[in-house]
Amino acid sequence: MITLGIIGVVAAMTLPALIQNYQKGVALNRLKQTYAQVQTAIDTVAARDFDGLPLHQWSCDSQTKFSGVRSWGDRAGDSCLYLAIQEIAVKMYPQPDSIEHAMCYEEGREYRPYTGLGGGTSEFSNGKKLSTAGISALLPNGACVRWHWAAHAGDARSTIVFDIDGPYSGYNQYGKDVFRYFYSTPNTGIGRGANGRLLQALNQGAQRSYIKNYCKKNQDWATSCEALILNDGWQMKSDYPW
Repeated sequence: MITLGIIGVVAAMTLPALIQNYQKGVALNRLKQTYAQVQTAIDTVAARDFDGLPLHQWSCDSQTKFSGVRSWGDRAGDSCLYLAIQEIAVKMYPQPDSIEHAMCYEEGREYRPYTGLGGGTSEFSNGKKLSTAGISALLPNGACVRWHWAAHAGDARSTIVFDIDGPYSGYNQYGKDVFRYFYSTPNTGIGRGANGRLLQALNQGAQRSYIKNYCKKNQDWATSCEALILNDGWQMKSDYPW
């Protein structure tokens, strides 16, 4: 009985960590898969249609229209990403009229609000983690990707949000199953980080401690954990907030 009791105590202590590590592993694999799908689509279209030039140098029609998109303006980042993502999309979704339908919304189905690691929804003036700017697409692996022009990001051209298991499953939480990147000019690829200051710092060789400051569980912003993951070589290390 004593031995069984000891085994029970040890199991109770270790099981939560094992479950958490498993969940982190699943999230990492899906994130890498989704990231690779989008980057491969960009590379494919670049090679086929734009002489291998990086996306920000494509001659996209800034007025490219997709049914349901209210306005592109001169937002070439939107149009160019549209050209790439349509190559792999299972379904394209129009620009939403409601923040509750921001990503891959299916008529008649509702999904829980998107939150930060701290559980809060505040970020935009509407108190939500997403806005109605941009359109989205369902990918072959069940992930949903959403993108829009990034006016606040300096050299970045578009904000790209990955919901790696789609809006109808998982946590709908940044840092767990939702990750936000920039497509940026300096590294001509899907950039590391979700805001202009962090992107600039990373391009200037910021230390890990600086990046970690943008990925804290008690910090509702916490939408730059993808930068930490990439910095750590596609890992969620022991200090990664979960």
